Amino acid sequence: MGVAQGAVDDGRRWAAIDDFVEGRLDATGTPGAALAVIEDGRVVHEKGFGEDGRGRAVTPDTPFLWGSVAKPITGLAVMQLVEAGRVDLDGPVRTYLPWFRLADRERSDRITVRHLLTNTSGIPASATAVIGDRYDNAPGALAEAVRDLAEIAPTAAPGESYAYSSAGYAVLGALIEEVSGQPFGPYLRENVLGPLGMEHAVATDRDFARERPALGHRFLFDDPAPFEAPYDTSGAPGAHLGGSVRDLGRLVRAELGGGLLDGRRVLSAEGIAETQRGHVASDRDRFGLGWSVGTFEGTGERMVWKSGSLPGHDAMVVMLPDSDRAVIVLQNAFQLLRAQEFHHAALGTARILSGADPGRVATDPLAPVLPWATAALAGALTLCVAAPVLRVLPARRAAARARSRRRIVLNTAGAVAASLTLAALLWWVLPAALGGTIESALLWLPDAAWGAVGVVALALLLAAERTALAVWDLGRTRPGAGVGSDGLLWLPPPGACPTVGEDERSPT
Repeated sequence: MGVAQGAVDDGRRWAAIDDFVEGRLDATGTPGAALAVIEDGRVVHEKGFGEDGRGRAVTPDTPFLWGSVAKPITGLAVMQLVEAGRVDLDGPVRTYLPWFRLADRERSDRITVRHLLTNTSGIPASATAVIGDRYDNAPGALAEAVRDLAEIAPTAAPGESYAYSSAGYAVLGALIEEVSGQPFGPYLRENVLGPLGMEHAVATDRDFARERPALGHRFLFDDPAPFEAPYDTSGAPGAHLGGSVRDLGRLVRAELGGGLLDGRRVLSAEGIAETQRGHVASDRDRFGLGWSVGTFEGTGERMVWKSGSLPGHDAMVVMLPDSDRAVIVLQNAFQLLRAQEFHHAALGTARILSGADPGRVATDPLAPVLPWATAALAGALTLCVAAPVLRVLPARRAAARARSRRRIVLNTAGAVAASLTLAALLWWVLPAALGGTIESALLWLPDAAWGAVGVVALALLLAAERTALAVWDLGRTRPGAGVGSDGLLWLPPPGACPTVGEDERSPT
């Protein structure tokens, strides 16, 4: 009776968890996902939801891409070399990569392996956008990306402050290659993925072609759109690893088991504990050697976790080592401004598993507004660019005679300055505020980013048009006389165009 009742209780628990995950997928518009729950060293529940983007149902064997969940795997690989005596955790990176440097040579010479693992090297977060998402699979692609960091100025001295950076993990990948004498992917397969039985893990472009991970989905005005990008060898250590939820489950079981799984040891228990210890304060919780470490909301117990995202993919691992539990959720969709909504699928499941309320997470108001705002601004600027055709109307020509040369110059200067300022804000300032560049924004937020590109193009066109019209009008009038202008030589507030040919009865 007790066994039967336990089975019934477990069935109810899994049904509640499955319903919760399905609700999260509906809320975010995610086409497919895979879930695994681990307790006491065993996978006690796993399930696939929806489709993989290629018309196949998702199963626990469906491969996904893991994004930054790659970082603790890279951390484990580095610690293997540390325990083998081949790398000193507190030794300078240049001991192993003599050619490594940043724009500030003195600071980069002092960066240690530990600084890279804990994101305290001084490499700015923005460096990820500069050397990441290259989709470069040529021989030596990883080292080539790291060499490009020579143009990046550090924002702090090593060990001074925390800045999350996939670029730092690219350096670690290059270090592994240099010390081991093997490319990064094959080293992982031989020393981490293979020993753990992660048979369908993706760590090279050949793995990617063989496994064909679920098709990713980005969002265009709230609708998921398929996005199939190639593999990126140059970004593997920080983001471009993958595999099924069963593969990732084997890694997590080894992490909870002190580095041991099915009699195979990939790292000492002390080494695993060191990677899962919160070494430095981060922007959320603390950061270890690849893992984030904090307190689990709902029970107050220690939580070791990592989320990871790529354009079109999201992954999250939540480990509760004190109760020997873990949750893994892989999804084939992602929207940068709604990251917390995607991560809530795993965090809420872990809360249910621990007997707590799953909680709720609100949509960032900027997420639905930004694409429509850039589209609306592009539409308004289109009308402004087209408005001078109304010059052909007699009433507009008559009203224009009230304008002076001084007014032409002032209005044109204002229009051009406002247009160029708007272009700069959308080309540089807004992408930087979101943590990247306009190129990375096109990958991660294609609807808003393409709208921004359209606005920039129209703003530059408007500036050129108003300058040309001013030159034309000034050439048609004598100094001090009225001029044939139509009052359009200024940029309106967003959403409004000026009244064409506004009549000013007395010249200024």
